[in-house]
Amino acid sequence: MIYSKLHPCSARTRWGVLAVALTLVLTLLSPLHLDAQSVAQPQNAGSLNFLVISDWGGKGGTTQVAVAKQMGRTAAAQKTSFVITCGDNYHGSGISSEDSPRWKTEYEDIYSNPALMIPWYASLGNHDNRGKADAEIAYSKLSSRWKMPARYYAHTEKIDGANEALFVHLDTSPFVAAYRKKGSSYHVKGQDPKAQLRWLESVLAASRARWKIVIGHHPIYAAAATHGDTEELIADVLPVLEKNGVRIYFCGHDHVLQHLVHGEVNFFVCGGGSSYRKVNQRDDVRFGAGSAGFLSMTLTGTAAHATYISDKGVELYETSIPAP
Repeated sequence: MIYSKLHPCSARTRWGVLAVALTLVLTLLSPLHLDAQSVAQPQNAGSLNFLVISDWGGKGGTTQVAVAKQMGRTAAAQKTSFVITCGDNYHGSGISSEDSPRWKTEYEDIYSNPALMIPWYASLGNHDNRGKADAEIAYSKLSSRWKMPARYYAHTEKIDGANEALFVHLDTSPFVAAYRKKGSSYHVKGQDPKAQLRWLESVLAASRARWKIVIGHHPIYAAAATHGDTEELIADVLPVLEKNGVRIYFCGHDHVLQHLVHGEVNFFVCGGGSSYRKVNQRDDVRFGAGSAGFLSMTLTGTAAHATYISDKGVELYETSIPAP
């Protein structure tokens, strides 16, 4: 059919012979080209890509800048939809106000790659609670990408036409008993961890999302020399996650990159946003590295793919988790 439309001349002529040869080449190549397209398209269809970072408040230091550079490259390559932070957005004494110049010098100017001009769903860490946590909430009204509507909140994201992912952000500092003691530098007075726990239970129970993911600053489990497991979260939060089918918990606090597994729950420590410390090994650790870096995630209706990437752009570890 293609030959009859393009080349009405006789096949006995010299030009006709060339036309036949050209037609055969085009006929053979066309199906291959169509097949390549049909294979490539589903790789991006029906997936949700995002990055996870914690303890990234590095006051504009060289490590923070290096991590930010690699985040921008990764976000551009995988067409990242949003960024999740697990707290300590500002180390030291936190941030003083929503109009502090540090927002520009330590956030806007550092994470400036166009691919990172996407929603940043932020969580509070212990250092954020040493400053004015409400200032980070208020900044949501000044920034087009900073998203923190409350101290703890949830949002649902589409994976494809049939699947969604629920993200639940906790403020874990009020759960830690030491922070609630008189004279503590952490401003958690008046925050009710029991009320937050009831809210968590209600949000998880009401969701029919394929993936239920919880984000907190403090690790439930972590094998690290500085902080490690958080007993209060093991006692109070973990049973709620297990009961409601949560498969993934993101956190920081320990400045390491680590993947641990307990039962059906995968714990990803993403604390290498601006510095790193020594990591420990034990039976529940699938991967651990004392390295700066972040986590790249891709969700589909059937699996979650996780890749830790260092501040030098090296893929340190990759794993896949089957959907519930």
